[in-house]
Amino acid sequence: MIPARISLRLLSVVFLALALSAFASISDFSGAYTLGAAVASGKDVQLTIMLTVANNTSSSINNATISLHEPKAGRVVYGQLAGVSLASGSSTQVSGSFRIPQGLYESWQKGSSPAMSVTYNGAHGNPVQAFIQF
Repeated sequence: MIPARISLRLLSVVFLALALSAFASISDFSGAYTLGAAVASGKDVQLTIMLTVANNTSSSINNATISLHEPKAGRVVYGQLAGVSLASGSSTQVSGSFRIPQGLYESWQKGSSPAMSVTYNGAHGNPVQAFIQF
């Protein structure tokens, strides 16, 4: 039989691990999106993305930029929404028109999500970029 003191320690460690794993799964920014009607333009598609972004950080953010990225090459950006304010602990709705490759649009139609990030200046003025978890 395991002594009560060891059982309590073991239970505490398990509880702490569960709590940390739950906390780790919360992204600084989470969101939901709706795709507007797509218009074909050669090998590309022009469409509007309506986005709801939740700021899960403890700080409100002003003058942020939301970018739409190529998921396999994050430095490739298909468009940006600048001057966005994201209040701490709440959601903000924004929308914008983007021109993307037809293949990327088709992957979204099959269940993939857009790769979008929020970029802003942190507390010390350094640029911070975090991807939005959909």
